[in-house]
Amino acid sequence: MSSVESRQSVAIIGTGMAGLITAYILRNDPRARFGVEVFEKQQKLSLDSASLTVKNNSGTEQRVDLPMRAFASGFYDNLRRMYDYLGIQYGSQRFIFPFSTISDTNSNDIYTRFIHSSHIHQFPPLRPQGSSWASWLVEALYLLVCYLWMVICSFFIEPKQGDDSRPSETFHQYVARIRLPQYFVKHYYLPIMSAVTTCPHDALLNFPAIDIVNYQAKTFRKPHYTVIGGVSKVQDKLSKGLNVRYSSAAIKVENVGSKVQLTWKNDESGSTESKLYDHVIMAVTPDVVRAIFPPLRSALSVIPTATVPAYVHRDFDRLAKCSQVVDGGIHPEPGLPPPERIHLCSNSSSTEFTHEHLSSVIITTSPIIPIDPSKIEHTVTFTRTLRTPTSRKVTNEIFGPASQSDGDLKQWRNGDGNVWVVGSWCWDGMVLLEGCIASALRIADRLDIEVPWAS
Repeated sequence: MSSVESRQSVAIIGTGMAGLITAYILRNDPRARFGVEVFEKQQKLSLDSASLTVKNNSGTEQRVDLPMRAFASGFYDNLRRMYDYLGIQYGSQRFIFPFSTISDTNSNDIYTRFIHSSHIHQFPPLRPQGSSWASWLVEALYLLVCYLWMVICSFFIEPKQGDDSRPSETFHQYVARIRLPQYFVKHYYLPIMSAVTTCPHDALLNFPAIDIVNYQAKTFRKPHYTVIGGVSKVQDKLSKGLNVRYSSAAIKVENVGSKVQLTWKNDESGSTESKLYDHVIMAVTPDVVRAIFPPLRSALSVIPTATVPAYVHRDFDRLAKCSQVVDGGIHPEPGLPPPERIHLCSNSSSTEFTHEHLSSVIITTSPIIPIDPSKIEHTVTFTRTLRTPTSRKVTNEIFGPASQSDGDLKQWRNGDGNVWVVGSWCWDGMVLLEGCIASALRIADRLDIEVPWAS
């Protein structure tokens, strides 16, 4: 089955992390059984399409990843194994997190409550300027007790799982059950987890508690890493030699006899084309899947998505108060890059995630404080898939083991009719990059493809 004529034809829709990993796995099948064609609606691959190259204050060019691609060991084990196999270089990165509160009535009224350094690389913790030693010490001890209680609970108090009679426990219900203080939840835990998930507080509180608790347990005391040179290095490795149809937006996926027909529109010519394949794999968000694949239109309607804006800018004045309380207390360590500051500025409903990049630009996600339009250099929006107990149940029925699929979706499961879906949301866990690899490995297992880094 090594000749081109005898290969199974595969179309992959989307060139994000999930699409490129799946294409790489299929193209490198040891038995060479698959011919892969990839469809991308943009004129470039999407994994690195939002990122940009900027010059720092010394004139050196640096790559800025959008969204931020930091990852922690423990949770991202499949991602790290793949990076190691591909020869992707990554290094440990230290962060400093000022936690600040923004007034709901005046966005210029900002109060920095505490400054946390990842893995306590700054000890004792930095004290915000203007905060008395007594108030700072009380806040630090309070946070230590609350955090330790949350960690203990994440290891020993399991969130309640759902069944046919009741949904899974939400994070809001879980923190109430373990009696985690609301002050800590509102001003510290929700802001840091909102930065991880890029979603507002209400949506985060409605996440299945098992997602957040598992993430907490797996990343406890684990270092964070970033790819050296940016995620473009990963994109180059995965896409080398890949056959890509650019400016080709998928319109419909449907079974025709024993084949799968993909219909797409060429944005350059305006023409609509169709082609039959042995397999079609959709590596896109659930809102796109339900638009192009009718069998999942109803089921995926319960999986919410949100649009998340991000800005690259040089408006340093907007965070002057937050920066002043940090400056002067950071201790550099020989041989290590300086820590990067990530400001978590929250009002009563959401958190603004502002990253002071080492390249001298600022990346602000979901801004609350206004940004000077004249200082904005780049703007992008992302589609974030949210999680709820209902969407978790539907996802497990579509993508989980057969034993979990005893609900209303028996008429279609991932792979039926040789139609597949992969992505960060296509597994039972936080919607992060690890889900991309996990869902791609599941397809490899179903198609009996040996994946070198998975062994």
